[in-house]
Amino acid sequence: MLCKELPHISWFENNNPYTECHYLFHYIIIPNVKEETMTVKIWHGEFCYEKSLEQIVDEMTFPMTLTGRNDMIEYIRKADMSYIS
Repeated sequence: MLCKELPHISWFENNNPYTECHYLFHYIIIPNVKEETMTVKIWHGEFCYEKSLEQIVDEMTFPMTLTGRNDMIEYIRKADMSYIS
């Protein structure tokens, strides 16, 4: 299940990105410590984020809070389910 191992807020507060995939569904979470946000970028394909910048199909920014983290998890899981359907 996507996001099962998603790091806690402190990971992102230390400016660490996080990426995960489920078959050809990929996402990366990019923190912005200065703005206290986390941006999720989603793409489909075989390649890593750096090789897929033109394939980004969706992107959303969330506050760097526990509520923001929970909302982000829900967003990622829904996006994955709509990709599978």
